[in-house]
Amino acid sequence: MYIKPAGLWAWLRERLPSLFQANLLAPPTAPQALPNIPDGEPNLLPTTALSRPLRIEVPIWPNSNPMPGFPETLTLYWQGAAVGEPKRWEGEIPEDDLFVEAPVALLLHGTWQVTYEVYGFNGVITHSEPLTLTIDTVPPVLGGDEGLLLFDEEVERDGVTARYLEKHEDCLLAELPAYQKPAIEDVILYYWDDRPFANDKLGEYTVAQEDTGQPILLSIEGDDIRSRGDGERYVHYQVRDRAGNLSARSRPVPLQVAAAPVPRFLPWLEMPQAAGSGEALSLQLNGYQPPMVVIVPEEAVIYPDEWVTVVWGAPGDAGYFTTSEVMPGTDNRFLIPEKNLLAYSNQALKVSYEVSDGIDTFPSTPRNLKVAALSEKLPQIVLVGATSDGFSLGGAPANVPVKLDPWRFIAVGQRINIWVTGVLKSRADSEPHHVLQAHAVTEAQVRRGIGADNEVTVLKTFLATLKRDEPFTLHVQVSFNNGANWVDFPQYHPMLRA
Repeated sequence: MYIKPAGLWAWLRERLPSLFQANLLAPPTAPQALPNIPDGEPNLLPTTALSRPLRIEVPIWPNSNPMPGFPETLTLYWQGAAVGEPKRWEGEIPEDDLFVEAPVALLLHGTWQVTYEVYGFNGVITHSEPLTLTIDTVPPVLGGDEGLLLFDEEVERDGVTARYLEKHEDCLLAELPAYQKPAIEDVILYYWDDRPFANDKLGEYTVAQEDTGQPILLSIEGDDIRSRGDGERYVHYQVRDRAGNLSARSRPVPLQVAAAPVPRFLPWLEMPQAAGSGEALSLQLNGYQPPMVVIVPEEAVIYPDEWVTVVWGAPGDAGYFTTSEVMPGTDNRFLIPEKNLLAYSNQALKVSYEVSDGIDTFPSTPRNLKVAALSEKLPQIVLVGATSDGFSLGGAPANVPVKLDPWRFIAVGQRINIWVTGVLKSRADSEPHHVLQAHAVTEAQVRRGIGADNEVTVLKTFLATLKRDEPFTLHVQVSFNNGANWVDFPQYHPMLRA
């Protein structure tokens, strides 16, 4: 039986179908589709690709050999329906001709299966594996309250201040209300306007895997805020999904902005009882009237959530003192205890304050204060039995009492030295005869003075070693700082009589 060549392939295919059973061809591709990402839509088309016919490319199939009389054809199927007329070749197929355009009318929202069919020169019809295309034309829908951004209470109350940025790592956080179907690679475009509807873009944020399932936070840098200046600003945003659909604009949040940095100005403390100007002051204890008050100047830059600590002297000093407690009824005056003032008698100290926010501490400019020792109205020691003519040794008791009246600023715990010196019979100076050495003043002595009960005495045996008709000296020193420094009281020089 003779079979014409043109019908040979059909005759064989009909009688030997297994010979012509081929594997599925490789799927077509859509070059304009976005790269696939984990958990993303497969072969998502950007919205920019939907306004003109979509190019679908196919790879050259195996054993392609079209020739005159033995053509090969390519048919594209969109969701199982043929797209247009098949493409036909009767010669070698140019590589740049292996495509079919899907019309715009097919590019609708949804997920689509695209395949192709090849009719070979040998009469074999082969189908391809499918290409899944995703077309998304639905914009993101903002969350409640028209997508209004959420800021923390301090920002809503006080605005965006330089101090707020300083405390929050120089950035402002804004929380987006949950919107419908947030997805990886959504882009948040945020705007910072100086007038309503200016739509002045400030930046954008791309949603990452870790953002899904939790509130999305925008971090707006302090430099970006400062670059837009101070005043009332309107903050809003839009969401652009990966396909390019753009949401409506959120309702703007009006914010007061005062982000320009304010220099931290902490001038030195004021001390009303001290004399002088500038960095160096002096305080005369002779004219001092309690209490000792220091004042933080009104012009000091201190924020409401910060606190002030006054620093009096230096750590390790007997009079060192710090306090953060203001005087009742004031907000910038601090009281220095009298004992801490007196501890610096006849010394110099630095006085300053520190401002703290719980994280950082800002020191003020220190001031130098010289405290002049008491020299007026100090009592003179009394030797019981002495007169204007001197002290008669002959009738004196074995223990001669000495007395010292309470002095200005006397306090429990102050230290006192009392000793006696004179000229020996040999005309040499005597060694000091110590009556009290670094004695701590008691509560009773604060009220009545030293030696009120004749318990403080000079030994007659010591006085007997001194030359007659020569003056001897009673010395008194008081320390206001536990013996670190001493203030000399008036000396007494009675004449020693026989």
